[in-house]
Amino acid sequence: MVAEPVPTITRRIPVDDSPKVPAVPQPSTVEETGLELSMLVDLALKTIHFAGRPSGRQLADQLCLPFPVVEEIITFLRQEQAIETVGTAGLGEQLYQYALTERGRRKTEEALDRSHYVGPAPLPFDTYIEVLKQQSISNIRIDQDTYVNGLQHLVLGRKVLAALGPAVNSGSSVLIYGKSGNGKSTVTRAIGQMLPGQVLIPYAVEVHGSIVKVFDPRVHQSIEPEIPQDRRTDASHGPPAVPERRQDRRWVLAKRPVVSVGGELTLEDLELRYSEGSKFYIAPLQWKANSGLLVVDDFGRQMIQPQELLNRWIVPMEEGIDHLSLHTGDTLALPFDVLLIFSSNIPPGRLGDEAFFRRIRHKVEMPNPTKDEYLEILRRVCLTKNLEYSDEAAQYLLRAHYAETGRERKSCHPRDIVELLTDITGFFNEPPELSPDWIDLAASSYFVSTEDDY
Repeated sequence: MVAEPVPTITRRIPVDDSPKVPAVPQPSTVEETGLELSMLVDLALKTIHFAGRPSGRQLADQLCLPFPVVEEIITFLRQEQAIETVGTAGLGEQLYQYALTERGRRKTEEALDRSHYVGPAPLPFDTYIEVLKQQSISNIRIDQDTYVNGLQHLVLGRKVLAALGPAVNSGSSVLIYGKSGNGKSTVTRAIGQMLPGQVLIPYAVEVHGSIVKVFDPRVHQSIEPEIPQDRRTDASHGPPAVPERRQDRRWVLAKRPVVSVGGELTLEDLELRYSEGSKFYIAPLQWKANSGLLVVDDFGRQMIQPQELLNRWIVPMEEGIDHLSLHTGDTLALPFDVLLIFSSNIPPGRLGDEAFFRRIRHKVEMPNPTKDEYLEILRRVCLTKNLEYSDEAAQYLLRAHYAETGRERKSCHPRDIVELLTDITGFFNEPPELSPDWIDLAASSYFVSTEDDY
């Protein structure tokens, strides 16, 4: 159980010493963006096309670029007679509003033929690699206090606790296995929450002239950067000023990503997804998980065989590089910077052979709870449900529904049985009570008689 001490080991680096968010200064010129002017012009034309008549400031916000850079683009487009000033939203060049000319509309059609991507300007792939190295998952260290506190809501055996800590700090690959209902998914979620530090996620990346969308709000939890006190404006003296943005806005400040996939995973999900209609790429899940945690839940129950999946990741797991193919035939060498966790309730012997498991560095078994662990889980569940715990009733539960039936204890049983018990007592307008009669009713509703419980 968590209350049981973890074996004494050398103190790890404190969480406060984890890699800091890389400093990426915003560009001040088109050249400093690392992108060709032609790509930025295409993006600006498409943004104006869909926005109607945006101001210069709105265009800068859409492209996530500072106004001096956007001003260069606007100047070029005006010289090309592709846009015209059609109004203003206030004083200053940033508030001038722009619309496409007939020539600009033709150029926009050509830009849309090349790509339908509209949004923040991408980052050069080389810039992305540089930042990724600085915030690598392999650089993080979780000290014992953070580790134990992160798992204190769970009842885990000493052996499990001792194995999980080094596995998480390895920043490599882990297999968590054991029968269903013993907390594998709960443990992986807890690991994701204890990962220290914040990271930068690009909205999009430019690769060989193509754009790859990386940021995914379903996966990445953005964090609003704090504005220093000396850069805030008192509302009583007029509208708040736009804060100076020292960091490149093409990056999103976020928590370390946690990407979890289950039985729906296919090999196609691990490749760049290109649409002939949109003509840009969507990053595969392992790219979205870079700098964080990638969990393959229900490992062995995917539509692909475990060996196929492992073969696909042998090189990334051993060399830290994943090779992705573009539709042009070019190959992209992408860092494979994830803590990779395979979680499975299939016996390891049915997943693969010795060579198979040699590829996965750490193996952690989640066994059925001992009697004492089961009782501790039941105590905690009763506490959270405001139900008085009775040791006599708990012993009855173990005797009548486990010892006498030969049923295996599972870590999820106490929670499920107590929830059923409260459902039943609530229906009969009785106060919930951990008593043999209510336990029998809850157990009869919960357990299903089968020839093989596993």
